[in-house]
Amino acid sequence: MNDPLAHPLVLAYLSSIEERTTALPDARRQELLADLREHIEVALAESGTLDETSVRRVLDQLGTPGEITAAALAEEPGNHPTPETSRHTSITLCLAALALPAALVPVAGPLLSLAATVAALVRLWKSPQWVRREKRQATLLLLSPVVTVPAFAVICSVALGGLTAIALLTALLLAAFLPVAAAVRLGRSATRLRQQLSW
Repeated sequence: MNDPLAHPLVLAYLSSIEERTTALPDARRQELLADLREHIEVALAESGTLDETSVRRVLDQLGTPGEITAAALAEEPGNHPTPETSRHTSITLCLAALALPAALVPVAGPLLSLAATVAALVRLWKSPQWVRREKRQATLLLLSPVVTVPAFAVICSVALGGLTAIALLTALLLAAFLPVAAAVRLGRSATRLRQQLSW
């Protein structure tokens, strides 16, 4: 094997750092990976061998992927996502996913739905673990039923021959997908952040 960067340990190491540094701006991320590749290449060329022991020694000297990621994120200006507890995340995601179905509760449904949506949005924007882009996308998905329920209701009423309870229920169920999609995306992002900082 002539190319030190093609060694399986090096590939796995760089791949792990690439996955963990998604919160960095793309240019900074590419610069970090290029610097690491260059350092690894030079260090392995100086060692004169590409056996597993030499490769591990070079990678150990650089630090773990988690350490490199944490250092790179700490150097970036601005807010960096930091994970909150799984319990706090779960509460936020449940409020987001259940906001629209709560509207189906007789009498108090609209108030429950509004309260759940507002609580989910407040928790979302106060949370340090999601970046501003994720918060904006989730907010749009959480508020989208305000537009989509009436639109789906019109479509369903035309398709079913009038605005019936079935048409309204179908519209609510279709619109419920969007807040659930927001909760799923936020959940995946929170899990990925925890994994990045624990490795």
